[in-house]
Amino acid sequence: MHHKFRLVGLVGAMLGFLLAATPITAHHAIQAQFDQDRLATITGVMRRVMWINPHVRWFLDVEDENGDVTSWNISGSGPGAFRRVGISGRDVFVTGETYTATIALAKDGSDFGYIVSFILPDGRKIDLWHQYQSEG
Repeated sequence: MHHKFRLVGLVGAMLGFLLAATPITAHHAIQAQFDQDRLATITGVMRRVMWINPHVRWFLDVEDENGDVTSWNISGSGPGAFRRVGISGRDVFVTGETYTATIALAKDGSDFGYIVSFILPDGRKIDLWHQYQSEG
């Protein structure tokens, strides 16, 4: 009888852990928030870079043909993932410079995207698509 209660307790603890972990994995499932089949390319002035965990953020001010400016919020992997492939925020992303970003659009239609690639002011391209695919 004692073993039966232990088994029930163990199963209950495992279920509790799995239920508690679900929101964590949902947060890190990039495909839950962004549509990898809907990519957009935007060009704008870098207004802010947040090189912090858990996700690097870039803010691009994009001007349309009427002169209206939309501030795009672009998310990426954490700083460590970028450092591992030789990308440092301070060296590559400078506020006031113009960048072109290809992003996976947010599913909710907001001005929010997940970075796929950047074209830097000097014309170099940084392809980050492999990171997007590996996080899903």
